[in-house]
Amino acid sequence: MKKYLFIISSVLLFFGCNEDSVSSNTYESEADESHTFNLTAQTELIVQNNNGNISVTGSDTSSNMYCFITKKVISKISESDAQAHLSEIDITIQENADNVKVEVDNPNDDDRDYVITLNIILPHNFDQILTLGNGNISVESITKKIVANLGNGIFNSNVTLQDTCFVEAAVGNGNLILTIPGNTNALLTASVGNGNISNNGLNFQNQQINNNHFSGILGNGIGRILLSLGNGNITMSKL
Repeated sequence: MKKYLFIISSVLLFFGCNEDSVSSNTYESEADESHTFNLTAQTELIVQNNNGNISVTGSDTSSNMYCFITKKVISKISESDAQAHLSEIDITIQENADNVKVEVDNPNDDDRDYVITLNIILPHNFDQILTLGNGNISVESITKKIVANLGNGIFNSNVTLQDTCFVEAAVGNGNLILTIPGNTNALLTASVGNGNISNNGLNFQNQQINNNHFSGILGNGIGRILLSLGNGNITMSKL
């Protein structure tokens, strides 16, 4: 197992007392970095982030994984305070035998907000396990498995799912958007606590709609898609 611990090593780009910071009494500092990984036998991506965004894009031309990272600290104190606390954001990337794991660790702080954006490009057909506290998750790829857990924000997926697929997406508060081809084969169930479930163009068999619950079969139903949302809207669309 190879383990890489990346702490800020790039040039810091920070923004001080501009009109926005004066009016809102906040100060921002950012750092960007990027990493390239030569994949061997890995077939799974695992990402865990606290606050910010996760974007995963599949590629049919790349055999490597590319990870572009933006780290931001928003301070209520000063520009120099925001810059100084960038070093408290740790991102650990592990290359294991069968997966690549990306973990973000930053402190909880009343005087500062930490926002980390992860843009990942990798070959199609990677399984994905994505966890985010607050922000947005977006996925655009060909894949067999997606497990996504989001506390607050938007989960937006535009994916082609292989037969015997397994998708499980859960959002606490926000919106859940699933866009898939019309020839997908899966049994789909969706539930929302407070909100609506809508279907745009997907041809379901054996639809069952009961209050805030929906189920139906796409194609031969061999795969499994589970969508759950606390507060907000679920939108299912044909690609």
